[in-house]
Amino acid sequence: MTIQVIFAPVTGRKSDSSVLAAARGAAKRFNAHIDVVSLRADPRDAIPYLGEGISGALVEEFIAQAETENTEQAHKARAAFNEWRDAAGFVLADSMSDAVAIQGSTAEIPTCSWREVTGASDQTAASYGRLADLIVAPRGELANAVENEVAFETALLYSGRPLLLAPPTPQEEFGNRIAIAWDGSAEASRAVGAALPFLCTAEEVTAITVAEDNKVESPVEDLARYLSWHGVTANTRNVGLESRTVGEAILGAARHESADLLVMGAYSHNRFRQLVFGGATRYILDEGAMPVLMTH
Repeated sequence: MTIQVIFAPVTGRKSDSSVLAAARGAAKRFNAHIDVVSLRADPRDAIPYLGEGISGALVEEFIAQAETENTEQAHKARAAFNEWRDAAGFVLADSMSDAVAIQGSTAEIPTCSWREVTGASDQTAASYGRLADLIVAPRGELANAVENEVAFETALLYSGRPLLLAPPTPQEEFGNRIAIAWDGSAEASRAVGAALPFLCTAEEVTAITVAEDNKVESPVEDLARYLSWHGVTANTRNVGLESRTVGEAILGAARHESADLLVMGAYSHNRFRQLVFGGATRYILDEGAMPVLMTH
């Protein structure tokens, strides 16, 4: 099991540098291909929400202004991509046959491709994400843009693929010291399975479980035993809440271990409740400074 194709959506915003840095780090680790896709919203999709009292002239003005902004963002995205590719030294290729023709082999340096897609961000993120082994998206204050938030939510919930959340500060080196947030849920189990390529190449792995009300639903030692069959030696930590939330306890333990990547399941409990009232997933996404690999 390895990672061969990485989907990295960009929007021409500040978040692109974090997304591309994380994608580059993962690609270098696995000699993978990065499919960089510039997401451009179609302003005509917003017409039904403008209201019936809006005149045709105002609609046309809105569309023209939105298309101008889209073009500017697309130019910024392409400029950032070109600068990033030059610095990374990646080969530009659309397929494996292209890579072989250019490099003469398939095992020299990672490759990347560029595409611009106009349409609904959610549909694009889902369709392209389903044909990737890993999706990279921004988080924290970087995800405040509508395009980023929609792409994140859709990729997480509907792509069926693992999501690597890039921190606000661009980070390329990660995956050497990994912390796993383990609660025995199906979401956590899927996250561990998706993270195996990283876990198998890590220098140190620590599995963390939080005892809520002094109860542990699934012993973390059982996870360590499972990982041993994959050649991964995992340390274990049982953490108490100690007047903290679950998110605070997990993040504190991961920081204590000097982790540079956190693996966790997303929204193991009721997702609507977590979005409204907060929860471990939302807290870690908002407060954590390390990349997070998650699945739902």
